[in-house]
Amino acid sequence: MILERIIQSKREEIAARKTLMPLDSFKNSLSASRRNLKASLQKQTRPALIAEIKAKSPSAGELRHGFDFNQILDIYNRHPLVDAISVLTDTPFFGAKLDDLRQAADNSSKPILRKDFIIDQYQIYESRLYGADAILLIARLLSRSQITEFIHIAATLDMDCLLEIHHETEIPKIPQNVPILGINNRNLDTLKIDLNQTIRLSQILQPRCEILVAESGIHSRQDVHLIRPFADAMLIGSSLLKSENINRKIEELFSPAIKICGITNSSDARQTAKFGADYLGFVFYPQSQRFILPGKAAEIMKNIRQDFPNCKMVGVFVNETIAKIRTICDQCQLDYIQLHGDEPDNYIHNLDAPVIKAFRIRDQTDIRRVNQSIAQRVLLDSWSDSQYGGTGRRFDWQLLKNIEKPLVFLAGGITPKNFPEVKKLYSYAIDISSGIEKYPGKKDRTKLKQLFTGAL
Repeated sequence: MILERIIQSKREEIAARKTLMPLDSFKNSLSASRRNLKASLQKQTRPALIAEIKAKSPSAGELRHGFDFNQILDIYNRHPLVDAISVLTDTPFFGAKLDDLRQAADNSSKPILRKDFIIDQYQIYESRLYGADAILLIARLLSRSQITEFIHIAATLDMDCLLEIHHETEIPKIPQNVPILGINNRNLDTLKIDLNQTIRLSQILQPRCEILVAESGIHSRQDVHLIRPFADAMLIGSSLLKSENINRKIEELFSPAIKICGITNSSDARQTAKFGADYLGFVFYPQSQRFILPGKAAEIMKNIRQDFPNCKMVGVFVNETIAKIRTICDQCQLDYIQLHGDEPDNYIHNLDAPVIKAFRIRDQTDIRRVNQSIAQRVLLDSWSDSQYGGTGRRFDWQLLKNIEKPLVFLAGGITPKNFPEVKKLYSYAIDISSGIEKYPGKKDRTKLKQLFTGAL
C-alpha cells in the first residue's frame, strides 16, 4: 500500500535528519509562532480557505506545468479569500522540500500549515524551526497518547494542530478539547475520493471541535456548496494548482450560487438555466406581479429538468396554508419551498421539502430573529411595509456579519452592476429578480448575460 511505503520512507528520513541536525542543537533556540491558524479560520459568512502548495501527489502525479513555488505563494498571499497556506514538505512522494516551508514562512503574513506525515515529536520542533505556525496530524498514523503529546508540544510553541480523521474507527483517538479537526475525503488506502465523508462524519465531529475542515476532492463550485453546511473551512490544493488561472479558480469556487426568482414563462426559464442558474424561483403568491399558476409552473419545471438536471426548482409562498403548499409541492415536484411571509417556525416541521425561510431586514433586531429561527436556509430581503419581496431595494449588507446561519440567500437590490460587491459579502447564494428584468415577470437577456459573466 502507498501509505505503508510513505511511512517507511518517512522513518528513514527522520533518522537521517536526527543525525544531521540533532534536536538538542536547535530546540532551545525556537521562538513561539506569532500567526494563529485557528483565528484565521474563524469566519462567519463563508467557509475559510486553506490553499495548498504542492508539486505533485501520488494520486494525480505532476499537478502544474512549469510549477513555480514562489509564484503560487505570491498568488495566495495576495488573494483575500485565502486565509492560510498549507505547504507539503515530503520529497519522495510529493516533490517538496523543507526549505519550501521556510520560504513560505519568511514571505507571508498568513498562517503556514506544515502538511506532512508527522510520526515523531522531532518533526514538530523541526516544523517550528522552519517557520510553521501549525502542523497536520493524521489520526490513522498515531495513537491517542501520541496525539495528546504532539498537541501539547505544539502548544508550547503556540502552534495549532489540524487533527485529520478519515474513518469512524479513528474517532476514539481524539483527545478532549481539540480546536481544529479535519475530515479527509480521500481514502488513504485506495486514494479514492468521497465527499460524503465530510457530510457523514461532520454530524459526529462538529460538537467536538471549534473548527471543522473539509480536505481533499473539492474541485468545483458545486462541491463547495455541497459540503459548505458541514464544514467551517476547506483545504484545497489540486484543483487550484491544476487550473490555468489560480485567482480565477478561487473566485469560481467561492462565488455564490445564483437563484433567479420570478420565473413566469418557459423562454426565461430555459435561458436562465442555460446561463448557469443554480435555482429557479416560481412565485405562487396571487398578489405578486410575478405570480404563476401551479400547472404552468409544473410544465416548465418538467422541461427544464430534462436538460438541466442540476438546476433546482423553488416554490415561493406567502402565508399560504400548509395543505396548499403540500399540494403544489407534489404537483410541481419542488426541490425547495421558500416561505416568504410571516410563517412561524412550526411550518418548517410540517413540510416535506427543504425550506428556505425569508426574513425582511431593517436592523439588528431582525438579525436576531434570523439567528433564533430553526431554519437552516434563510433568505434576507429588504423590509417593506407593503410588499413581501421584489422591492428592488437593498438593506444594510454590513448586517450580514452578524448572521450565524451557514446557508444565507441574499436578496434585495442586487443587479449585475453591484454583483462584484455582493461577491465580497460571501453569502451562500444570491436571489435576484427585478435586477435582471425588462419589466415584472420578464427577464432581460442582456442583464442575465452581464450577471453570469460577472459571476465567474
